[in-house]
Amino acid sequence: MQNSALPPLEPDTPLVKLIAAARREVRQAFWSRNARLGLAPQQGWVLRVLSSEGPLSLHGLAQKVFMDDPTACRIVKALQEKGYVHSCPDPAHGRRLIITVSEEGQRLVPELDAIAAEVGRELEAVLSAEALLNLRASLWQVITNLSSANTPG
Repeated sequence: MQNSALPPLEPDTPLVKLIAAARREVRQAFWSRNARLGLAPQQGWVLRVLSSEGPLSLHGLAQKVFMDDPTACRIVKALQEKGYVHSCPDPAHGRRLIITVSEEGQRLVPELDAIAAEVGRELEAVLSAEALLNLRASLWQVITNLSSANTPG
């Protein structure tokens, strides 16, 4: 269903504008549902990843959720203040911290998983299996191309 507040799609609409708009709409879908849990979309995502992947270093977590280390650090700090995650020194590395989900945070994960499934169904409902496969492949190409272009070296 198309939102009547949206302008019609122009054939020459820049891809960057469409990706930004899609990102905004996805974030809004999560904001409206995560609000009852008192979590921002990225906080919910971090809890879900930590729950499914197990303990991670801050850098490892940032990579799993496609964000930079300082952003991941801010999210982890906010989650620590809420009591949803813990961090402790990595015994194998002097300056690295390992982040885990607390029992209280773990209790939120099933609801966060349900929210993610619901948003995912809404997002994918209008696309055929072939369109989904093509969209995933195309977005991954965009991500990897820009990631390599932005990597120093």
